[in-house]
Amino acid sequence: MKKINIMRHNIIKKIGLFLLLAVMVSSCKKWIDTDLNTNPNRPADVTMALLLPSVQSSLGYVIGGDHSRVSAMWMQHLSGVDRQSLALERYSVLESDQNNLWNTLYGETLKNLSILDAKAQAQNSPHFEGIAKVMTAATLGYITDVWGDAPFSEALQGETGNLTPVYDSQEKLYQTINTLLDAAIVKLGETSPTGVPVPGTSDLMLGGDAAKWSALAKSLKVKYALHLSKKNGLSAVRDLINGGGLIADNSGDFQFNFGASANENNPRYQFDAQRGDIRVGAKIVDIMNATGDPRRAVYFDKKDAADYTGSAPGAAGSTAAWAGPGYAGNAAPVFLFNYFELKFIEAEAFFGSDNARAAAAYNEGVIASLAKHGVSDAAWEATNAAETASSITLDKIMTGKYVAMFMSSESWVDWRRTGMPSLQLPASNLTTTPRRYLYPTDERLYNGTNMPAGVLSTDKLWWDN
Repeated sequence: MKKINIMRHNIIKKIGLFLLLAVMVSSCKKWIDTDLNTNPNRPADVTMALLLPSVQSSLGYVIGGDHSRVSAMWMQHLSGVDRQSLALERYSVLESDQNNLWNTLYGETLKNLSILDAKAQAQNSPHFEGIAKVMTAATLGYITDVWGDAPFSEALQGETGNLTPVYDSQEKLYQTINTLLDAAIVKLGETSPTGVPVPGTSDLMLGGDAAKWSALAKSLKVKYALHLSKKNGLSAVRDLINGGGLIADNSGDFQFNFGASANENNPRYQFDAQRGDIRVGAKIVDIMNATGDPRRAVYFDKKDAADYTGSAPGAAGSTAAWAGPGYAGNAAPVFLFNYFELKFIEAEAFFGSDNARAAAAYNEGVIASLAKHGVSDAAWEATNAAETASSITLDKIMTGKYVAMFMSSESWVDWRRTGMPSLQLPASNLTTTPRRYLYPTDERLYNGTNMPAGVLSTDKLWWDN
């Protein structure tokens, strides 16, 4: 009997405990704030007017930072003089070097652009959609021009369970880029319906001007056709230029303007302030010193030195000039595509078939570059931007473009296409000049089945063959 009473007591205790827990759970449901697990800094929905400036900042920051810094050292616009920068200067390339660039371009820039594009389509906003497509094409261009084959057709599908996207060939990616730009041109040519959101001041690049975005899209088609010059020659480039509707002056430039506040600073300024292990390269300094180029004060900061000097390739511990205020100042812009770049493309495309036009385009490219930086100089231009049909050469065109495209990864594209300008291998170099980036460590670890194997930094991309 005592045993039965003990069992009954235990059962009653268990029932009581169960009821107590039930009451507590019920009470907790009434008491706990339903927003307790909601991150107030991560809204469930974001308007297009907030998405657009965010993605523009993201693209400008990563291209102006991780992307252009390495290629600028390899093209001897810059020179790594210590620590990791010196290793990269000497072509010591690791998979881990490009993790941040890859993850930012995919996880931030392309992802948010896909959201912006989808929202624009859902809200029937053609100009937001057109801008999203232009920026997606440009971002994809940056990706494939350094990695070649890359995910896109199956990328950005992690929310649906696809964490291992296949790689699209570079040839297919270039087709995709042109398809995006063509679609963007159509959308940017449409009139936004009454009451539909328009970019306006949320567009920090071109102020919501659909005509300027359309001109940019057509100009980017010219640029990407030029990239295929080894495959297709230059006739397609000439046809696109003759088709018109392109960027007409510096006001149509594709760039992101940074600010003087600490949380708005240019990425190159931030890197130099934190690391201080990069100087300007002797190659570009010597070219500009030879003509007394007025852009030197914008490009270079000689600190306390009497003259502008550059660091020899691969030299450690240099006291050469730093990158200057026009490119590495705290509020300096990052240039993504400029009118002057378009004029140099025109000069190259028409050289050999119409040298008078090539010379005129070259001269305009140089003059526009000086004007862009506020250092127009009629006397200097009369000597250095006065080519004629009989004096213009391809070497002059590519050297002039190399100078104008300071710290731009486009110089690396040009060098891979043309071999110009000639570059001196750095001291203690480990390989010849790299022609591509390695796929990042994260991709090998988490998508290794699809990632191309056995890639070397000296391998040529599809368009480089």
